[in-house]
Amino acid sequence: MRVKDATPAPPARRRILIVDDHALVRRGLSALIDNEPDLSVCAAAATQREGLEAIALSRPDLVIADLSLVDADGLALVEEIRAAYPDLPVLVLSMHDAPVWARRAFQAGAKGYVSKQEMTETLLVAIRCVLGGERYVSPKMGTGLDTA
Repeated sequence: MRVKDATPAPPARRRILIVDDHALVRRGLSALIDNEPDLSVCAAAATQREGLEAIALSRPDLVIADLSLVDADGLALVEEIRAAYPDLPVLVLSMHDAPVWARRAFQAGAKGYVSKQEMTETLLVAIRCVLGGERYVSPKMGTGLDTA
């Protein structure tokens, strides 16, 4: 009989899918996220179509999606994810830092919005907030943004 070590297993890492049309952004985000003990990138995609396929194959806990994709509007991707996977949270990461874009993302079903200009300071906080069931919006968008 073999007895397993009594040491508790490390907690499972939360799985994240990145959808961004820039390879450098995908690689940079992957490196940042994979360096965290509680997070890992399970897949990355460059297009809406690839992103939806990756969700079906990898079953992530969170999707990080850019608003500007080569083959589609990122808001349409958020809406499709919401319709097909209502419990899968989406965090939008975008170059657009005007509150109107965050408002549109939340209306489409996103649970968080981070401006790429603020990404290095807030992305990991935003990921953990959204994974924890909270909404997140970049500080630059202002605390008065109506996300309901």
